[in-house]
Amino acid sequence: MNLLLQTCSLIFGLMPFNRTQVDSNIAVDYSLVLVMPLLYLFCYYTVNFSGFSVRHLPTCNSICSLSSKLLMHVGCFLYLTIYFLTLLRQKGFYIEFEKRLTEIDELVGECIKVADTQNKLFVPKKKRLYYFTWIIILATFAFAIFYDINEMSQYYGPYCFISNMVFTFPYVAGSIVQGMFASYVSVISERFSTLNILFEKINHESDKRNLPIAVMDIENDAHKDDTYGGPAVISDLARRKNRFQQKQKGVKSDDRSNNNDSDFAEDEDSADEAYSFDEYDETRLSDGKTSEENLPSLFKLHDKILSLSVLVNAEFGAQCVPYMAACFVITIFSIFLETKVMFIVGGKNHVMDYVIYLYVIWSFTTMMVGYFVLRLCCNTNAHSKQSAMIVHEIMQKKPTFMLGNDVYYNKMKAFTLQFLHWEGYFQFNGIGLFALDYTFIFSTVSAATSYLIVLLQFDMTATLKNEGLTPKVFSTESN
Repeated sequence: MNLLLQTCSLIFGLMPFNRTQVDSNIAVDYSLVLVMPLLYLFCYYTVNFSGFSVRHLPTCNSICSLSSKLLMHVGCFLYLTIYFLTLLRQKGFYIEFEKRLTEIDELVGECIKVADTQNKLFVPKKKRLYYFTWIIILATFAFAIFYDINEMSQYYGPYCFISNMVFTFPYVAGSIVQGMFASYVSVISERFSTLNILFEKINHESDKRNLPIAVMDIENDAHKDDTYGGPAVISDLARRKNRFQQKQKGVKSDDRSNNNDSDFAEDEDSADEAYSFDEYDETRLSDGKTSEENLPSLFKLHDKILSLSVLVNAEFGAQCVPYMAACFVITIFSIFLETKVMFIVGGKNHVMDYVIYLYVIWSFTTMMVGYFVLRLCCNTNAHSKQSAMIVHEIMQKKPTFMLGNDVYYNKMKAFTLQFLHWEGYFQFNGIGLFALDYTFIFSTVSAATSYLIVLLQFDMTATLKNEGLTPKVFSTESN
């Protein structure tokens, strides 16, 4: 699927050739990037100032002309905005992305080697829904392009590509850019999923490994003792060993309350010796080698994937703004034309029906692509948050490796605190104007409802009657 999107991006002039090669020929790499917008502007000029347009057809009324102009000008705004933003994304982004992704994959491979101690680590790839969604989107695009070409070929024959270039090309190009954004976000989501599997392996091993008999207070970096208010030693064997060491140093348990500072220091030294995890302590054995050695690498890996997310959002987030705006406009007018025009006088003017159907098709297609992008961004954010939740769960279990070495605890605590601040700092967004998550759907629906209430209040019966399109209501009343 990524190969198909890259091929379409090259053909439509949205991506330079040899994008990951620094020493390639610039004239060849950016040939289509410069040719395609010139071809579009030529077709746009021809449609507006020549006869190759829907609004120049004799059967096109005022409503049809206004709708076709709006669809054409919104498409021009969408394509030119996306094109100029694409020029800012040159080879540097693709080279940097491939470089960072290679570093992440190498680090993932090293962590998998450490984690594969007893059983093979299986990394599932849940790609069925991803590919199924792409199949539906591609089928919708194929139908939209076929419908547009089939209708315009009846009027202009082989020159219909001029009209198709103006009405179809901008929305296809914008959707391809959003598809590239979705593919990059999908790659990041897969890396987060693999990272969570490695965290889950450590968490699973923490369930299998029993806790040591001696418990330490890692937060204060001090050992607990049962006489100081906490049952540090549970077994009788370890308690007898502690009393034996105290007798060897001349410390009596009944004089502990009257100790001075030197005696307290001596007791602390004896406690350190008593609760050192050596062969004399009674600890429960683990059931094999564990993968907690991956924790520092996993924290580093999480930071690298987050930085890659920032890089991708910086390059594609700005292009989400004109695409979502165009989707919003044509969707509103699609609902308006369907309810106020098509429902009343549908089927009486073939050209007007063609324009209305174009609105319906492209609004539905752009909404599908927009929803696909929002879903992938939400899933990626959820996977990044899941890593912090798994680390919290490991910390609550207090496994053996964390008690024996407080460095792991400090690193996990710093990781969760860092992610808490990161969550408020970054998420996929459209240059800060809106967040790319499911809340965007609610905000757009609420805004669209307000505009539709205003549009649906217009009385178009007089206009339709003047255009020779007598509504069905008038025909029944006349009878």
